[in-house]
Amino acid sequence: MFLVLAALRWRRLAAAVVPAVVLGLAGFGTVVPAANAAKRVSAVPALHGTARIALGKTRSIFGNAFAEAPNGSVYYSRGTVVYVVAGTSAPRVAVRAGRRVVALAANVADLFVQTGLRVTEYRRSTGGRLRHWTLTSPAPITSAGLYAVGGTLWSWTDWATDSSGFEYAKVSRISITSAAVHVVDKFAYPGDASANSAGLFFEAQHGTSGYLGHARPSGSTSYRRLAATAVGTPLALAAGRVDLLTFGQHVRINSYRTTTLALVSSKPVLASDRSLAGTRLGLLVLAEPCPAVSCASATLSKLSVSTGAASGTSHVPGAYLLLSGPAAAVIEVSHGTMYLVRVGP
Repeated sequence: MFLVLAALRWRRLAAAVVPAVVLGLAGFGTVVPAANAAKRVSAVPALHGTARIALGKTRSIFGNAFAEAPNGSVYYSRGTVVYVVAGTSAPRVAVRAGRRVVALAANVADLFVQTGLRVTEYRRSTGGRLRHWTLTSPAPITSAGLYAVGGTLWSWTDWATDSSGFEYAKVSRISITSAAVHVVDKFAYPGDASANSAGLFFEAQHGTSGYLGHARPSGSTSYRRLAATAVGTPLALAAGRVDLLTFGQHVRINSYRTTTLALVSSKPVLASDRSLAGTRLGLLVLAEPCPAVSCASATLSKLSVSTGAASGTSHVPGAYLLLSGPAAAVIEVSHGTMYLVRVGP
């Protein structure tokens, strides 16, 4: 549930045939017509921002971690401090971690905070520290992600740098009642993963082939081989499906069953589509038709995987991240200040 610089860089490489970006939300509410026939905008009410909460200044948005809890509360980091936004209330301090925070996740009761290779569990209601785990990496990590569902915590860590170039991520599974850390895969794509009660769904490279992986809380893992253009691309879970944006000659939305990983459908979408999120509003897609971290012409829509059509499309200029979680929300960056914008129909 946390996108970082390495993952975004890879996503731009995967989408090299079309313009690449990240997301935005000032001026939410204007319906935008579709740019090609593959994705028609239906005449339904546009998505709109229901609240905009200031989160404070940031020197580099890539250094902040974000996560949404099952009740819609949003946790985020600024340096060594983790804050929480409940509903539309102002941010409050949730945890002082003591070291720079690189990843966050939350389940119903607990908050998980990663600093370096250490993941610490805190009680959400009190901020009290419960336990911690130590991950492993072949080199100092530069990016990471956490996913917490029930009693299982999933992690990915990556050590890519400008000098090393792209590196595969290590995926791990933790049962929060155990001290053990179980390595699931050492050749995953950083950032392209999502989890629910059935387990973690992720993308990986084994040999010369790319795969969609499903790691279960029980410890078993299964894979489906993917076409080259489908690997290392945005992934979301929605309505019993694993949805992937694929970049090639055309951008498509490929959907797979979570139970069998069988392909359900594949439809063309806008060439500028970049991010997906499963929410209570349905599957949301962010389109970014400009090569900048903050795209003035970005749009947010509901996406139909059966047709590739968008609905409720609205401008979302200036945003950075489409949050994955039950309550639809985006992170906006404007003049060095971060904002959480809640999204409604």
